[in-house]
Amino acid sequence: MKFSGLKEYVYHELKKKLISNVIKPGERIYEEIIAEELEVSRTPVREAINQLVAEGFVENRPRKGVFAAVISKNELAKMLDVRIALESLAIKLCCEKINEDQIDELQDIMKNLEKMLRKKDFIQASQWDSKIHRYIAEVADNKKLSSYINDIQDVFAYTRGYNIKWTDKKVERSIGEHRKIVEAIANKDEERAIGIVRKDIESMREYLNEEE
Repeated sequence: MKFSGLKEYVYHELKKKLISNVIKPGERIYEEIIAEELEVSRTPVREAINQLVAEGFVENRPRKGVFAAVISKNELAKMLDVRIALESLAIKLCCEKINEDQIDELQDIMKNLEKMLRKKDFIQASQWDSKIHRYIAEVADNKKLSSYINDIQDVFAYTRGYNIKWTDKKVERSIGEHRKIVEAIANKDEERAIGIVRKDIESMREYLNEEE
C-alpha cells in the first residue's frame, strides 16, 4: 500500500493496531513508543493520533494522556440502524453486479470466518466478519457507500472483541447466518439476503443488551 506521507502511514499502522486489538480499548498510547516502533518522529504520530481522536478511536484525556477509546454499548446500538440501511443497499447492488469469480471470493472469505470462529480466535474472526460486509460493499461498486460501510465496520471490528461474550451457540449462529447471506447473494436472491443480514445485525443488538 502506498502512502502520501508519514502521517498517512502512521495513521494506517496505528489504526490497524487498534482494529486488530493489538492496542486494546482503554489501553494507554505512548507517542514515543509508536514513533520508535514505526521509526518516525513524534510529529506524524501526534497528527495521526489527532485524526483518530476525531474519528472516535482514541481519547485524549487532559493531564492523563492518550488512550484507545472505549466505545459504549449505547453508542454501538445507535449505529445498528445505520448499518442495516447501508448494508441493505449494498446487498441490493451486490446481487445485481456480482460475477462468478466474486462469488468464489466471497465464499473463501466465509470459509476463513468459519475457520477462525471454530478455532475460537475471535479477534481474527472479527476481521473476517467485517471483511464479508466490506467485500459485499466493494462488489456493489459505489465508492461513497463502500466508504461509509468501511468506516462503520472499523468501529464494530474494534469493539466486537470486548462487547460480545462468545459461546458455542453464538459461534454456530454467526456461522449459520453468514453462510445464508453468502448463499443468498450467490443465488442473487436479494430479498432473502437482505432479510438475513438484518437478522444478523439485530443479533448484535441482542448481544449488546445482555447482562454483564
